[in-house]
Amino acid sequence: MSIAKLFYLTTPAPNRYVVNFQLFGSDELLSIEISQAHLTNVIIDGTTLALREVNRNPQTGAEHERS
Repeated sequence: MSIAKLFYLTTPAPNRYVVNFQLFGSDELLSIEISQAHLTNVIIDGTTLALREVNRNPQTGAEHERS
């Protein structure tokens, strides 16, 4: 498994969704077109994971940096 140092979504045209990412140790930017169903799953699962992490460690952001 690899870790991305850069990851973002774009919409080059109506109803077209592209995942763009760059892996650590690589200068190559990879792009993969995904379906709307995949985009929906990324958003739902990403939100769930992010909220779970915030609830596990509520001290985030500037407060976390000061401690």
